Amino acid sequence: MKNYLRHIGANIRALRKSKNLTMDILSELIGISPSFLGTLERGRSSLSIETLISICEVLDVSADSIIFAQNDLPVPAETNNKDILLTLLKNATDEELLFLIDYIKLYRDRIMFHDM
Repeated sequence: MKNYLRHIGANIRALRKSKNLTMDILSELIGISPSFLGTLERGRSSLSIETLISICEVLDVSADSIIFAQNDLPVPAETNNKDILLTLLKNATDEELLFLIDYIKLYRDRIMFHDM
């Protein structure tokens, strides 16, 4: 069982890195602590089906690619802030989205006011 956990953990880490997500960001998006994500990636803990599904949704991959993939994982791309932002927005609650909309409007109003 330990070898399977290490294999799954390594796949999660590789997929996370291929999406240019930090452990902090991914753990926040899937609703677990960064330290627990670290134990998953090192293969020292098993994960629930709910956690697996959350990881798959956030990383936009199938469970097969996490459980069965063999060293054919994508190579990390250059950091793309738009992709990170889109991932965060995709997983935001309605309340978080409303806050961000208000914040962006306020920010733009202040910028435009200062440019005058």
